[in-house]
Amino acid sequence: MNDLEHKTTIVTGASRGLGKSIAIAFGKAGAKVACVATSKDNAKRTTEEIRDLGGTAKEFGCRVEKEAQVKTLFGDVQNEFGPADVLINNAGISKPTFTLDMTENSWNEHMDINCKSIFLCSKEAAKQMKKNGGGSIVNIGSILGKNAFPATLGYCASKAATDQMTRVLAIEWARYGIRVNCVAPGYVKTDLIEGLESEGKLSIADLERRTPQRRLGTGEEISSAVLYVASNQASFMTGEIMVVDGGWSAFGYYEPRGS
Repeated sequence: MNDLEHKTTIVTGASRGLGKSIAIAFGKAGAKVACVATSKDNAKRTTEEIRDLGGTAKEFGCRVEKEAQVKTLFGDVQNEFGPADVLINNAGISKPTFTLDMTENSWNEHMDINCKSIFLCSKEAAKQMKKNGGGSIVNIGSILGKNAFPATLGYCASKAATDQMTRVLAIEWARYGIRVNCVAPGYVKTDLIEGLESEGKLSIADLERRTPQRRLGTGEEISSAVLYVASNQASFMTGEIMVVDGGWSAFGYYEPRGS
């Protein structure tokens, strides 16, 4: 992915999980990585790891669902590294709750952090990319943008919105040389998934049995997909949802004996 070298790349939700894996992957590819988390201290762990590997990175604190903070973030990143070339909208939350027990605040949190942040960050990135001749935006969606799951109304709704936002932004901004795509992971072994298991909200063993490849994905596997989509190797790809899920979405739920 040599075309990513020296590219100003902004990764939201970069303090842990997929966001951290993605930020490190871009650092290894030679990009200048702006690692964004709710606080600079949280993002610092990721930037230190990238620097230890010989890469270029700086931590930034931002509540990506707050417009004023997002505007400040993109100005600060431009001053540090230059205008945005790549934006990875990874910030997100998942708080499984059955709908009858779900609060208005929980609904708003899912919509603000999982959706509104994409609108705000993409808009600011596109302003810079338009002036700079183009760029690439990759939204991190989910297989739950298409597949329904109980106790995940806010998450499923927000990820379905992510898919449609990807398509709308792609067709609006194609004329400016800005590509907008989405990588939709299946279940990946992250601290979020492990935390949900420890709370009794899911079983990793059950998820592995349900996945045709009989395992969860890894952060490195999702990062590889994101690198490809962001790079010039995918230059004719925009408005697409790339599913990376070990066969979960393709599987029709029937499982014959002995399988």
